[in-house]
Amino acid sequence: MKIKIISLGCRLNQSEIESISTTLQNSGHEITREDDADIYIINSCAVTTRSERKTRQLIYQALAKTGSSGREKIIVTGCAPEDISGDSRITYLSNDHKYMIPEVIDGLDINKSPMVPSRFKFDAPVKCSTNRVNLKIQDGCDNFCSYCIIPHTRGIPVSKPLVSVISEFRELLDNGYKEIILTGVNIGKYCDGENGLAELAESILSLNGRFRLHMTSLDPDSASDKLISLFGEERMVRHLHLSLQSGSDTVLKRMNRPYNRDEYIAVSGKLKTIDKDFNFTTDIIVGFPGETESEFKETLSLVEQVGFSHVHTFRYSARPGTKAAGMDNAVPEIVKTERSRELIQLFSKQKISYYRKFSGRDGIFLSEKYNKGVTTGFNEHYIPVEIHAKLEKNCFFKINTNYNESKNILTGSIEASASEIL
Repeated sequence: MKIKIISLGCRLNQSEIESISTTLQNSGHEITREDDADIYIINSCAVTTRSERKTRQLIYQALAKTGSSGREKIIVTGCAPEDISGDSRITYLSNDHKYMIPEVIDGLDINKSPMVPSRFKFDAPVKCSTNRVNLKIQDGCDNFCSYCIIPHTRGIPVSKPLVSVISEFRELLDNGYKEIILTGVNIGKYCDGENGLAELAESILSLNGRFRLHMTSLDPDSASDKLISLFGEERMVRHLHLSLQSGSDTVLKRMNRPYNRDEYIAVSGKLKTIDKDFNFTTDIIVGFPGETESEFKETLSLVEQVGFSHVHTFRYSARPGTKAAGMDNAVPEIVKTERSRELIQLFSKQKISYYRKFSGRDGIFLSEKYNKGVTTGFNEHYIPVEIHAKLEKNCFFKINTNYNESKNILTGSIEASASEIL
């Protein structure tokens, strides 16, 4: 059968659906990007009301295509609630049963078959659509941040056994992947007996082979000294999406975040001792209920102090089902817009300043895509690089980079011949 997969949301959602895609392809199904599919799979996101609205739009679009062509199967999974469509033509599978999608496509009747919940019955995503692959190691969160619905949609923290992670990591290496990204709802909560995230990373780095290990988003309270020290290893990507949300202790407290301003600054400082040009990205919510101008200025001052190459900026919107949705002292939309503009203006300057540091510097480039004379990819600091040459995909190259001001990216030239590919 021809199957079209539409996936929204986080790296974890992407990892799970790439695993399902691998299983489907191994069973003889064809994954298509076109609208000639026999089956549509919509992997939903519900982290914000906007993402849930997008999920509904995708469902309506798929239903319209199904109705006009006589196709029968639409499968909705992910974090959206079961009643998101209310249409009998749709099969809904929760995250706990997402792994069963291939069985449903092959004829399993979920109304007559036992539904065994599991968040880890996925094949390694060896047929990933990109050559930087997400490997799921953890699921769930129990922080219950006051603005976040995820603990209700993903459940309590659970972790994949360390031996299973290592086995899947090896399988991905054997299938040619060069950069593997550890992902989960909150990978800082990874725990397998006495092994935490640091012990898992240490075990991975003991493996033979030329690869990069890349972490995803991490709360600063999860960045132990042992984990921080591992970023000095050559095969670690010198980048971390170090979650912030606000630079004000009083706002962080209202958000129920598990760290404060000083702890955040301390962690970023330790990482800068490992690499003075360590790449930080983060998320910040502006206009959280009750946020004063002085509290917002605290966020700006922290951004100035730490320095980021990118900040995902969100204007707060109430998420039904969260504690913050019932908070008083809503910030006017016009104020949120102005604060967002001010924050974007600040980190945009920081991005330029950060990228300029890599002018005239050597680095290691992992090639990803080639299009119209240009090969794109990332260096070891997770900075996008363009090279005006056709390079073999999914290979490491020694390069020298310069800052391209018009595109706000790095451009590179090859420092090693084809025979010296790393």
